Amino acid sequence: MLSTTVHALATPQSSTGSVSGSFRTAAGPTTDGGQAFDSAPAREALVRLIGSDRARQVTLRAFERSDGPDRFEVAAEDGRLVVSGTSPAAQLTGFGWYLRHVAHADVAINGTQLNLPAVLPLPDQPIRHGSSVDHRFALNDTNQGYAGAYLSWPEWQRRIDVLALHGINEVLVYEGQEAVYQRTLEKFGYSAQDARAWIPQPAHQSWWLLQNMCCGGAPISQQLIDQRVGLAQKMTRRLRSLGMTPVMPGYFGTVPTDFEQRNLGANTVPQGTWNQLERSDWLDPTDPLFAQVAATFYRVQSELFGDSTMYKMDLLHEGGKAGTVDVAEASRAVQRLTVRRCGTPPPGQNAL
Repeated sequence: MLSTTVHALATPQSSTGSVSGSFRTAAGPTTDGGQAFDSAPAREALVRLIGSDRARQVTLRAFERSDGPDRFEVAAEDGRLVVSGTSPAAQLTGFGWYLRHVAHADVAINGTQLNLPAVLPLPDQPIRHGSSVDHRFALNDTNQGYAGAYLSWPEWQRRIDVLALHGINEVLVYEGQEAVYQRTLEKFGYSAQDARAWIPQPAHQSWWLLQNMCCGGAPISQQLIDQRVGLAQKMTRRLRSLGMTPVMPGYFGTVPTDFEQRNLGANTVPQGTWNQLERSDWLDPTDPLFAQVAATFYRVQSELFGDSTMYKMDLLHEGGKAGTVDVAEASRAVQRLTVRRCGTPPPGQNAL
């Protein structure tokens, strides 16, 4: 198995600071883009997590991130709790630290303990922490299949809030990718119905995206594809609003088993079966047609969900067959196209 994650971290999306109602938001110093980011997404998350009465007691301020790590500060000022951070997500991480270490409470994905007094306790002295790592990534490829295939938007909204509260800044988003593949295949000889026959139901899509299985005999409905596009759009918008990165599936050559018949001359490698389930074929990344398919895939993905700076993919996962393809050259071809999509090589790497 070859696993590839291509990234080029961006600073949080910026907009002007704001004050809404009785909640206090201070714009603070500017980010690299010259504007203070908006703390409103973090403030709204606090309301969802601890209720409006307690959220009103928290002032959020923006820190300049510059080229350093994410950081936060928790302090008392004029009888109020003040949480500062380098992004809305970092502000939530600071509040999460405060909850656990000062208020002795916690909010987790699977449970909550919020036995808080009506007036939030204040720290005795300022608490300052910076991240020791830049990339704080959440969710396994199979998370959707095992535990998240049919999560609703309210459930995902809470999950994103909690991930930010615990320091995560990069989240894998597999939802909605059915539409990306469907619309891509329509440019290469397939109808929408043909594509639906190849795409499995959500509980199996993790393994479909890993190129382990396809064609389950129960085509996904167009209604469900469209619903999941709407869900993924909400997820990616929320992640970006918090200064978090949606990690999207990249393209590494997954195609239906009859792709070569519909695109004569394409060099595809049959992948056989995985646990007695039919696998998709692998389009040789060194084949000139691969670049066309990948370009279409990324264009459609961007149109639906916006651009990302991180993409997740696994070549030849769990018994994948390379055939006569040069694996090193294939890996470089995938990397080149993905880096080109990001626009900037990953830190410490050349553009190949």
